[in-house]
Amino acid sequence: MKLKSILAAAFLCVLFQGAAVANEHTSLVTAQGEVVPNDPATIINAYVKAIGGTEKIAQIRNSVMTAEAAFMGQVIQIKTISDAEFTRMLQSTSVGGNEMQKTILLNGKAQVMAMGQVQELPEEMVAILKTQTYMFPEQNYEALGFAVTYVGEEEIEGENTHKLEITAPNGMVTHEFYSASSGLKVRTSSSATGDISYSDYQEVEGVLVPMSLKIKNPMLPEALETKITSIKFNQELSDADFQ
Repeated sequence: MKLKSILAAAFLCVLFQGAAVANEHTSLVTAQGEVVPNDPATIINAYVKAIGGTEKIAQIRNSVMTAEAAFMGQVIQIKTISDAEFTRMLQSTSVGGNEMQKTILLNGKAQVMAMGQVQELPEEMVAILKTQTYMFPEQNYEALGFAVTYVGEEEIEGENTHKLEITAPNGMVTHEFYSASSGLKVRTSSSATGDISYSDYQEVEGVLVPMSLKIKNPMLPEALETKITSIKFNQELSDADFQ
């Protein structure tokens, strides 16, 4: 398979991973008044607190992010615009300055353009893409029709983590791993799409953002190391930015 075909397929898989989106609750309390430390809401609340807190996250209306990755001698540019305020999203991937894949969510409809082909996405995929309009979607699970359960503890690269299972409305299952010590998300995993590991958290306008992502995907012959080069919040956007 040609390089561009491999990358296009891989990025489409990653895009539809269905990033975790969780409704923020208080910790589960038993009939005896005891707080259950490892229910999903507790894990999500710890993550939200670790990255900056509910108030800071609520102030983010949209985000514009660029990233780069080196892969088999090629430089890949990735641009993502996420607009939760008006439910709009654009993600484009270019190699050598040539756009090879673009996904757009606008006016309630979504389409993917890759390898010269345009595909309109069905409603169930539009529902999943709506999670991508949030920079930090974890607080919106329930509202978007996702379910989350606590699986247990698991060691990830020597670090103890809490494992959550996220089930999308169409049945797609994704696992998320949160550090037991810091509360930060360290990995997203799916049997269909592989693993995305998050590291190098840095503060951007009062919230912590992982500036380094490692993508291990069945479609890729080697891990893809991605570095965020620019990220801005609350920009002035119009529909023209999503074309």
